[in-house]
Amino acid sequence: MLVGVGQITERPSSGATYATRKQPLDLMVAALEAAAVDSGASSMLENIEEIVAVSSFTWHTNDPALLVAERLGLHVTTRRLKVGGNTPQKFVHDTARRILAGDVRTVALVGAEAMYARLLAKREGRELDWVLQPDEIPSPMIASDEPSPLTAAEYGQGLNLPTNIYPLFENARRARLGWTLEEHRKHLGRLWSNFASVAATNPYAWIRDAPSSETITTPSAANRMVAFPYTKLLMANMPVDMAASFIMTSFEHATSLGVAQDRMVFPQCGADANDHWLISDRPRLDDSPAMRAIWSALTSFGINIDELAHLDLYSCFPTVVQSACDVLGIDAFDPDRVPTITGGLTFGGGPGNNYVTHSISSMVVSLRSDPTSQGLVTALGWFCTKHSWGVYSASPPREGFRWAAPQNEIDRRARCVSEQREGTATVESYTVTHGSNGDPERLIIAARTPDDIRTWCHSTDPTLIDEAERDDLIGRTGTVERDVFTL
Repeated sequence: MLVGVGQITERPSSGATYATRKQPLDLMVAALEAAAVDSGASSMLENIEEIVAVSSFTWHTNDPALLVAERLGLHVTTRRLKVGGNTPQKFVHDTARRILAGDVRTVALVGAEAMYARLLAKREGRELDWVLQPDEIPSPMIASDEPSPLTAAEYGQGLNLPTNIYPLFENARRARLGWTLEEHRKHLGRLWSNFASVAATNPYAWIRDAPSSETITTPSAANRMVAFPYTKLLMANMPVDMAASFIMTSFEHATSLGVAQDRMVFPQCGADANDHWLISDRPRLDDSPAMRAIWSALTSFGINIDELAHLDLYSCFPTVVQSACDVLGIDAFDPDRVPTITGGLTFGGGPGNNYVTHSISSMVVSLRSDPTSQGLVTALGWFCTKHSWGVYSASPPREGFRWAAPQNEIDRRARCVSEQREGTATVESYTVTHGSNGDPERLIIAARTPDDIRTWCHSTDPTLIDEAERDDLIGRTGTVERDVFTL
């Protein structure tokens, strides 16, 4: 169970400089100390046996958890999670099973990002002077055998970043639902303004001024178009200085340390699964069989959507929130049931792999205030690829923590055939990427040949790019030659 949570958000201040900002190590130490205090047990820190660090996008040192332990004077085992936004939730599943098996008693997870501080350093022309370990310090990375997430063909057409990929999923969804481009824009604005309204009430949120729907979806100097249809305010907000931590232990040990029952929150059940690893293999770009399999597993454990009073759905981009809501059978756009308790990765803040540590910590606080309820946290990694969903409650599970990994079910599903082809092709989905000045640069297209082979192509023709953002290209047929698409 979870007995202590801590969150640190160091927002920008007037006249802030790099020298005034905390280092990632400082943020992590503060978050773990806050989690220990939050548990209410005076001896919680010295009872931690293992500290696990979330992999950072900005602080590249081999064993960050060891530095945290040394700063706190703790002699513990240290580990580091592999990359992925799903990893904090998967950590809960793995740790709950280890505690139940008697392999470990008390474990802390901690993570931090200081991307805003790094941005200030870049603007000031300063080198980062964050604490780093000598190269001979080994990296206790939890084993990873994950292959590359993208094919050479995908890379070749510009699919190199999440910001260039998730819009393809979003536009495919729009086409399936039959929305016009303007209808789509209004839906996205309504969804994300609901999230912004939640962030306004979250004391740890990075953006708390609740911008309007129109502000969120309208390109401007402060809110440039990044990849059609997503502006900056429709994407995860990465340049933040934030940290979070939580502590897990057994009921028996928590009780022996004097943790009050009203501090305890219990993982009820969870499930982990991956969609087809490569985007090119997925028959539909706007669908997640892994999400469906995971939800089926959770419902087999007795979980009911009507009994989940608190939801925090992973929200790096609006498309994944909509996919999860489809699976859960709820209205993503309902202002009376906004599926976040943080404000999401745009407004709550998007600290790399560590966002879900914040959402889990927030879930603990929500459930302590509503102890007869349940909550659901969803998490994902890569390109809507790796999924981890977990249910929590302030009451212990009646049948003990239960976990499922329905991977075989997903692996048996059909795969799309993808090849680089020339000739006639019909647009399946697309996006237009924009430069840092907001100007459109490249039209990236997923297309289907007459024999239903997926082929990736692009265009840099200004006329076609302009047309793609004014009139829907999906369903239109053109010609591909040397990977360049023309109508």
